[in-house]
Amino acid sequence: MIKLIASDMDGTLLNDHIDVSLSNAQAIKLAQAKGLHFLIATGRDYPLATHPLKDHNIECPIITLNGAQLFDKEGKNLYNKGLEKNVVKKIRSIISQYSDVHEELMTSDGIYSSNREERLKTVASMLADLNPDLTFEDAMESATAHVEEMNVKFVDSLDSVVEDNHIVILKVSAHSEEGPAILKPLKEQLANEVPKLAITASSKKNIEINHESAQKGIAIAQYAKKLGIKAEEVMTIGDNINDLSMLTWAKYGTAVANAVPEAKEAASYSTSSNSQNGVAEAISRVLNGKIYKD
Repeated sequence: MIKLIASDMDGTLLNDHIDVSLSNAQAIKLAQAKGLHFLIATGRDYPLATHPLKDHNIECPIITLNGAQLFDKEGKNLYNKGLEKNVVKKIRSIISQYSDVHEELMTSDGIYSSNREERLKTVASMLADLNPDLTFEDAMESATAHVEEMNVKFVDSLDSVVEDNHIVILKVSAHSEEGPAILKPLKEQLANEVPKLAITASSKKNIEINHESAQKGIAIAQYAKKLGIKAEEVMTIGDNINDLSMLTWAKYGTAVANAVPEAKEAASYSTSSNSQNGVAEAISRVLNGKIYKD
């Protein structure tokens, strides 16, 4: 019997309008009312993750930045799994060798970027990539409207952030409009030259670099263990590369219809797309005892 359901956000729980649909919200609350644990596991930071949930008063634990942080349902930060500063410097040195790559730091003190315009373009491009029915213009409008909620701090140079001993670097993000043409060799160089990294992606136009222990699958496994819940009692729902670890760990790894091929291959089950309330459909199957493979 499934006791815990964990869902990704962008491209999974969130629809093409970057919102939690009423159907998904109602399904989550019904599952919680029936005693199931519900958990968010996202690449977003905490402020950006909580915003869509507040519209429906959804309260649940949240794994953020791909597993680098865990917050309880009251918003208390339970742990940080950061990168060592010398490792961050090596990562940034390698990234600097590639042209047209926008770099950002996700930290214990929020998101840092050195270029506001590039930040907006990055978010808009990723939203458009994750939601094919969303035009780039609409994505840019959404990104602009949410910029204040993103907790982004704009600085002249990211060097000062890395040198600040009070700030923990939780994730390094690199974005390129060229997509795999630039990011694939960058990812390969990072993997070859910097040990103990978890390098994933939330769209084809970015890579996300974490400590090797900061992965969604690891974080969910640790959370489930504290509850006395086994992998055989967990459903995870996702759509992209940074969801692979949780899709393979849980017995009921479930990919939404719009998921990338790698996520569909990693998952054992499937559900409708993010724009067709795929999370609500998966939860409904759990509650009705009708979980099945296609």
